[in-house]
Formats: sequence, structure tokens, C-alpha cells
Amino acid sequence: MTEVGTLLVTGAPGWFTSRFLQSILEQPLPGQGRVSCLVDSHLPGTEKELRASVGADVTIVRGNLTDPASLREATAGVTTIVHAAGVIHVRRIHDYFDVNTQGTFNLADAAVANGVRRIVYLSTNAAGGRSAAAGTVLKESDPSRPLSPYARSKWLAEEALRALADKIESVSLRPSMFYGAPVPARHVDIYRKIQSGRMPLVGGGGFARSVTHVDNLVQAARLACVRPEAVGQTYYIADETPYTTRRIVDAMAAALGVTPRYLHLPSFAATVAYDLDAFLSWMDFYVQPLHLLGEANWHVGLSIEKARAELGYAPTIALEAGMQGAVDWCRAKGLLR
Repeated sequence: MTEVGTLLVTGAPGWFTSRFLQSILEQPLPGQGRVSCLVDSHLPGTEKELRASVGADVTIVRGNLTDPASLREATAGVTTIVHAAGVIHVRRIHDYFDVNTQGTFNLADAAVANGVRRIVYLSTNAAGGRSAAAGTVLKESDPSRPLSPYARSKWLAEEALRALADKIESVSLRPSMFYGAPVPARHVDIYRKIQSGRMPLVGGGGFARSVTHVDNLVQAARLACVRPEAVGQTYYIADETPYTTRRIVDAMAAALGVTPRYLHLPSFAATVAYDLDAFLSWMDFYVQPLHLLGEANWHVGLSIEKARAELGYAPTIALEAGMQGAVDWCRAKGLLR
């Protein structure tokens, strides 16, 4: 095992970062020293308020991925970085490349200048593309085929890290869409749609889809920080097996205690949405519902065999239990009835 030393986590406060910080503070990583969080300099609040929003007693460092000077300060004295900051839904397409791609390069450049040893990057399965068929899973040895500006921005960030292999250790994790508590607002909205019977379902929901419980992703990130075998590698991270889109939504409905009722859409609606989304992207426009619909008829199953063999990754939470935990958390917070 490699000792992590002083640790910097980007992307706080956030869905993954909240769970990751809770995990490493309850059960420190080997050789873990001071833990700090890079918090967006535009986020309001005092340091005490920001610690509360992060949900952990850590050192708060102000900065921004688009501000190289702030990153030089943030990475000073750091040994390991877990880089989770980035944008998923944007106003303009160029924001993906400004933040996800150039921002990651800015962070890596500052890390190299300050002698950081390792950076663990949370990329996305979208960097690999889609599966050829329901029974075919994506593997790390497959050619990367990013099919959207978001996917390409994350893949280019992976490439930027690979280009610095002689200067800094890097590990790229490619999680599929993740779920579980703490639940972000966009997923609370999905639960509400299911409760009200307004959940769209494309093509009968028979499309293979890998998802990742956030605690499974936390496990993978912990391993990526300390495993010598991980250096220079890319790993798909997901639950034990792919599900189907229908099973995923049915599991949400079961956790909510409702009978699922769907707004059925034909598969070609997603194909039309994808083409329109691509056209708008070319014009630097992004429409979130259109983008999500455009990927709804894809098969996106992932193999976790490489992560299992090299990292020792062993997902412990599966779909139904994970969804129930997420719904229970939402109800405890008053977000769902």
C-alpha cells in the first residue's frame, strides 16, 4: 500500500465528496495526514459555514479550476489529490472544456509544480461511449468513443493526465451514473416524478445500464489512492452487474412504495433527441432534458473485472437496497412524502 500523506479533495461540497470525506475521517487511509477541501471561491459563506456544508471537519481552501494561481496555493504541501470537481450540466457547451478539461490540466500543472505524488481523477463511463449490444459490456481495453461534449471533455482530461505520466502518478476512475445518499436535487426530482406517475420510459426500458452506488464508488476511490498497481490505469466502476433501465426505475418505485406508472416513449424519440442535442451542441447550446432523453435508448453495461483484479474492488451494495437507503434519507430530510 502507498501512504496517502496530506490529502486534497476537490469538488466539495458534493454528492461523492460528502461520502468520501465521511469515510476517510471515520476510517483513515494508510499514512493519512491533513485533509483539505478545495471549495469554489465563488461559493458564499464563512469557513465555519463551509465546513458545515462539506459535512466534515477539514481545512477549507478557496480556489477555482479556472484560476491557476489559486490551484498553486491549494496544492502546496499536498501528497495526494482526489479530483472530483467538474461540471455535468452547463449553460454553454464550452463550459465543459473550460472546467473539466482545462481545469483538470490547471490542477495537474499546479500539482506537478508542488511535487504532488498522485492524483485520482473521477472521470465518467461516458468517456468510453456505449455498449454495442445489451449483452456486451464495455472494457477498459476497448477504444474510447466519447459521444457527447461532456464525455469528450472528461476523456480529454484523462488524456492530459496520461501525458504527465513521467511527472505525477494518476489514476482515472470511470463510474457509471451513481445513486444513494446524500441525494442531489436532480435525483429527488426523479423520485417525485415516479410518485406522481410522470416518469418517462423509453422503448419499454429494456436497455442495459450500469449504475454505481455512491458507497461503492467511495470504496474504489479509497483503493485508487493507495494501490501501487493503479498508477497510470483507468477503471470502470459500477455495481456488481448491469441492470436494465426498467429495473432501475422499478427499484425506485418499490423503495417509494408506489406502483410504477410510466409515460411510455418510443425508442426513436431518443434517437431524434440525440441528433437535435448534437446540433444544439455544435451551436454551443445545452438543453438538459433533451440531452438526457438522447441517451435513453443506449446500452451502457460496464465490466468491473479489471477493477476487481487490480484494485481489489468488491461492490457491497446492490440496486434495491441502495435505492431504499436513498429514499429513506430523502424522507428523513423532508424531501419526499
